Amino acid sequence: MKFKLTVDCVVFAYDNKLTQLKVLLIKRNNEPAKGEWALPGGFVNSTEEFIDTAQKKLKEETGADSIYLEQLKAYSLTDPSPDNRIVSIAFYSIIKLDEFNPLDINNHIYRWASVKSLPVLPFDHGQKVVDAISRVKESMNTKPLVYNLLPAYFSLNQLQKIYEEIYDIRLDNRNFRRKVKKLTYLVASDKSEENVSHRPGLLYSFNKAAYEAYTSSNMI
Repeated sequence: MKFKLTVDCVVFAYDNKLTQLKVLLIKRNNEPAKGEWALPGGFVNSTEEFIDTAQKKLKEETGADSIYLEQLKAYSLTDPSPDNRIVSIAFYSIIKLDEFNPLDINNHIYRWASVKSLPVLPFDHGQKVVDAISRVKESMNTKPLVYNLLPAYFSLNQLQKIYEEIYDIRLDNRNFRRKVKKLTYLVASDKSEENVSHRPGLLYSFNKAAYEAYTSSNMI
């Protein structure tokens, strides 16, 4: 029985304009699943660290460079055929869509697909996307991840939209605003929304030092 080792990259991006969570897909050039949309990745060289392979494959297949990746988990039976077992290590990341600046877009066939309307992905890539979304949700409970996806100044409506999109829920506007306005690390600015069809709301900013103080005090 042969064992092969691969890496796969689940790279999410939040689109503030469309308020959508998207995942980066590439069109496969080789069999199996040639021509299908899939996660970036590939086989691990015996002398490489897994994270190095993941970064290299991501750059080769999408042109993306310097995207921070975290390990998600290991998967067995990626190819369940008895004579060709493949084990894969999945990595994930989440960025703002406008931070994605591929080095050479002309040589790479990729797309950003909404997680709510994904094509059927080959192998176990669909499960990896589901697992990575769960990990993002867990991180949002313990880290100020959501504020890295927002502009420097943001409205409470933008903040609410991110939570609704990632958790796939609908939140009551009044309750949400009442709760977040109590957070000491959200700082109201003297700026307001522009070019909106409703009454312009105040813009807020995230204060990292205040957040760290807030989390420290709540751990005591």
